[in-house]
Amino acid sequence: MRNAMLIIHILAVALWLGGSVMNGVINAKIAKTDDVGAKAALAKSEVSLGTQFYMPAAIVTLLSGIVLVLVSDGAYDFASIWVTVGVLSIIVAAVLGPVKFLPLSRQIADGYASGDTASAEAAGKQIAMWSSLNTGLIALALILMVIKP
Repeated sequence: MRNAMLIIHILAVALWLGGSVMNGVINAKIAKTDDVGAKAALAKSEVSLGTQFYMPAAIVTLLSGIVLVLVSDGAYDFASIWVTVGVLSIIVAAVLGPVKFLPLSRQIADGYASGDTASAEAAGKQIAMWSSLNTGLIALALILMVIKP
């Protein structure tokens, strides 16, 4: 049971972190171009990434992590720093999704669709900042879970 949950946990966080990093790379590359159509298409697709990709990955990470703590025979508990930071990462992502990522993604998509590139680019800078924070927290949780301080 433990090994299966550990594999599921690692795969889920790998998808979550990898997706976040790749999304940042793609956004940075497209932001440097003058292709407004590509920028609009990317922003439009990102509106649904939260519910279709990031939220499921975070939920699977959370649930498998909880099971891992419960089956650890007392070796780990919810007060462990890496467990706390992991849960904090999920809480932050859960808040940032509907509060920042979704409205900013919509603002970017709508801005490019309507020709208001200034608004779209301003929202793009904001989302990049919040995404960096979110990705950094996920990476920190992963590092702490590996080294278990």
